[in-house]
Amino acid sequence: MSTPTIAIIGGGFSGLYAAIKVKKELGIQAQIFEASDDIGGAWYHNTYPNCGCDVPSHLYSLSTDLNPDWSQLYATREEIHSYMQNVAKKHELYKQTRLQAKVIKAAWLEGQRRWQLDILDCSDNGSKELETAYFDFIFLCVGSIRVPLIPEHFKTFTGPVVHTAFWDNTVDFTGKRVAVIGNGASAVQVIPALAPIVSQMYSYQRSVTWCTLRRQYSYSSLAKFIFRWIPMVALIYRLYLFLKVCTAQRGGAKRFKKNLEVEMRTRMEKQGRPDLIPKLIPEFAPGCKRLAISDNYIEALCRRNVVVQTNTIKKIQGRTIVTQDDDEQDFDILVLATGFNVAGFLGHLEVHGKTEANLNHTWRQNFPDMYKSTLINGYPNMFMILGPSSYPGNNSAVAMGECQVDFAVGLIKRMAKDKIAAIEPSKQAQDKHAAKLKSGFDQTVWKGGCTSWYMNKQGDVSNTRSVI
Repeated sequence: MSTPTIAIIGGGFSGLYAAIKVKKELGIQAQIFEASDDIGGAWYHNTYPNCGCDVPSHLYSLSTDLNPDWSQLYATREEIHSYMQNVAKKHELYKQTRLQAKVIKAAWLEGQRRWQLDILDCSDNGSKELETAYFDFIFLCVGSIRVPLIPEHFKTFTGPVVHTAFWDNTVDFTGKRVAVIGNGASAVQVIPALAPIVSQMYSYQRSVTWCTLRRQYSYSSLAKFIFRWIPMVALIYRLYLFLKVCTAQRGGAKRFKKNLEVEMRTRMEKQGRPDLIPKLIPEFAPGCKRLAISDNYIEALCRRNVVVQTNTIKKIQGRTIVTQDDDEQDFDILVLATGFNVAGFLGHLEVHGKTEANLNHTWRQNFPDMYKSTLINGYPNMFMILGPSSYPGNNSAVAMGECQVDFAVGLIKRMAKDKIAAIEPSKQAQDKHAAKLKSGFDQTVWKGGCTSWYMNKQGDVSNTRSVI
């Protein structure tokens, strides 16, 4: 078997790690295709105020490139993106990356045992004509948190509409009446940033969420010095953070829920807003939805210029939002913190396998069956990284992406050794793994009676893992 060619679609964390691992373990310089004008994925696109990570920074980083200089326990978006740029420069990944190159179709050619990619040059001076390239293996590192979810009825709002995934920094919120839709991670971060500068804010929340204190702190110069010159300390600290996150509820779910309820109640009472307690404290167990982490989200909702509206939105008329209780409010600006279309995360990328099977269509209609959340029957030599059934519910997605890449690189090594041209899981093995995943969620918190991005329209948990 000659040296295989490898394409990596996506320049986020998993794409960078895949390129590093392929180069180090296989001696192959993979071709990275990134549709944007810089690497970084979500950390390049998300520029909304107060954007940051809810996983500790020393854990939310590549194992190949520990960063002793993280400034805080939880890093900001700017610091994370800068870290990713530095990693790309260190490993000379920019040299093997085509920026503003959008892969719009990947098709398996069974007769040739390779993938055909159709690529659109999106640069200002690009040809705008499709290019074709061929590769033996492809890593799909586009991630499932990338295509903004914009509910249809919000498109009728006649004023400025800003989605947190593609923030418009030219919009001035000062002194404006603003509606924020949603209460996920981006809402938890953007609301405290906007609340002090707007005249009035309405926070529309379809369902409430558990929120715990972030307890943010900065690392001292001494700590950074130790992390840099005694790397073993950084590794041990990283492991400590991993175990701490994993065992956050070890004292028991009921006890954890009770403690969290007391914490949230105390925060609202300190702000003189006990009236918000019935509205903001959920009845479902913590973890059913991703736990919000913030030192100032609850406090922002308690401000006198902020109204928490939990009634369902009935309609949009011009700049007016009408809820089911017939409350009508006019707004200058609408902020959509409505998350992502995780079911349609492939977006513009059409993926065709053997017998011209269309992955986009299959997954729109059915549960995204996979083998070890990485391989798909009917799609040989394709590795899905951080796609369905791969995101950890309470830990670092970067670590999970690394596990998937390591698994894929190990397979390529074995294929080279045994002179195997193509590999895919059998339908039987894939079905068995998918059944194990589904059954693993029974009696878990993810099926605890809430609605969340972990679940698809059929009620299956398809965006996190129950087993490894």
